Amino acid sequence: MRVSSNQTQQVAINSMLEQQEKLTRTQKQVATGKRIFKPSEDPIGAARVVDLKANLQVNAQFQKNIDAARARLGIEESVLSNTTETLQRIRELAVAANNASQTNETRDFISEEVEQLLEEILDMANTTDGSGEFLFAGAKVNFRPFVNNENGEYVYQGDDTQRSLQIGPKRIIETTDSGTFVFRSIKDGNTEFTSFESETNTGSGIIDPGSRTGSYDGGTYAIVFDKKESIDPLEPITYKVINSKNEEIIPAGTVYVDGADIEFNGVRVAIEGEPAAKDFFVIRPSENQDIFTTVNNFVNALRKPRGTPSQLAGLHNEINRTLLAIDNSLGRVLEVRSHIGARMQALDAQESINEDYNLQIKETLSSIEDLDYAKAVSELNLKLTGLQASQKAFTRVQNISMFDYL
Repeated sequence: MRVSSNQTQQVAINSMLEQQEKLTRTQKQVATGKRIFKPSEDPIGAARVVDLKANLQVNAQFQKNIDAARARLGIEESVLSNTTETLQRIRELAVAANNASQTNETRDFISEEVEQLLEEILDMANTTDGSGEFLFAGAKVNFRPFVNNENGEYVYQGDDTQRSLQIGPKRIIETTDSGTFVFRSIKDGNTEFTSFESETNTGSGIIDPGSRTGSYDGGTYAIVFDKKESIDPLEPITYKVINSKNEEIIPAGTVYVDGADIEFNGVRVAIEGEPAAKDFFVIRPSENQDIFTTVNNFVNALRKPRGTPSQLAGLHNEINRTLLAIDNSLGRVLEVRSHIGARMQALDAQESINEDYNLQIKETLSSIEDLDYAKAVSELNLKLTGLQASQKAFTRVQNISMFDYL
């Protein structure tokens, strides 16, 4: 086989170029610290790198969600902490207003402070988060959740949705609580039933909140005081208890004892003072009442002039219900705050899990993608030597010609 001088030179040049390409690739690896530049160099490894980087991006979003959730819950906790302090102040004022030494004027002064505190609670219930979205509006984040309409009613314009964020591959956490749960769905009375007096009462009877003694059947009852048949001042006051069908649960003529328990159908209440004939008190199942209405009713009760024993008894009954409602509201706020604390702990735990997972992914990615420098430097020297040898061989043979031997 004949080999021309041109062919010999071309083979030598191609060999040098091949060595140069290998050297350049190794130099690039050493410079960047990466082993793979094209999927064709390691198809399996390249596919794994793509998957691992995608996992890192997803995990980075989880961490951003954790930061957002922590910020939102932190604002809610701050709002509810302030709400707790405000409700406690209103409770202190209710206790003070319930004192017999108060006058219509002093109660009016108290009502002014309570009214300001009510506005504070309303403002806090309409708090926005860092992005300008209403915190307690559920999913209707652009609607002011609580408004006091022209009729003096407190209307909720949000919904009952709990917004949430995904903070892990299988973990979603609620980042808000609806205004209904926090401020509206609060049972009045003792949460089982509530007791209140008739507006037509003329006696000085004051009923306590009562308690359940057994299985309360959820019925509505009235404790009705009977008309005295005698003008004898020592004639005892009597009463009866009837249900909503006007059926007697406790028969008429039962002697009333000031402060003694009255028990029936799982209900226990006590009445103090001297009820008048035809006075009555009602026991009904507890209903939801929002915090704003509770405080507003308290303001109205304080501003109503009181002078007679029956009017003062009505005030004491209203304030007693207010105290119970405020206690129930405080209980709900504290319940929500405990939920927030648990969620904050969950965020911290998931953040730690995500960080550990990130570290594992990066270690795996490094084992696939990163360069073994010791091996790479050795290959660099080897390829450099090969290139130099190829270049020297080329210089030795490039000037050889058949004519030199003729």
